[in-house]
Amino acid sequence: MSIYKNDIDSVATLKAEQGSKWAAINPEYAARMRTQNRFKTGLEVAQFTADIMRADMAEYDQDSSQYTQSLGCWHGFTAQQMMMAVKRHEKTTKKSYVYLSGWMV
Repeated sequence: MSIYKNDIDSVATLKAEQGSKWAAINPEYAARMRTQNRFKTGLEVAQFTADIMRADMAEYDQDSSQYTQSLGCWHGFTAQQMMMAVKRHEKTTKKSYVYLSGWMV
């Protein structure tokens, strides 16, 4: 919990330094977002995703029958709901993919 409180203090300090430009920012909300987000940069997201993809590609090459046909969606919310449904029914999203406007989710 002390990390959370430190984040609140850190954001409050940044907010004070920025003056009225950051008036709408609530330090507690920003600290909560920091706590919930496991990735600090886009590069970390890309590395994490690439590791999963490499492992899946190697497994796919061994036995493609274990993979679902990829599903497509036009909207991010719909893709999220689809993956939640897959997890609810299959108990996992492993080896299941949704393509969203050319990006895999």
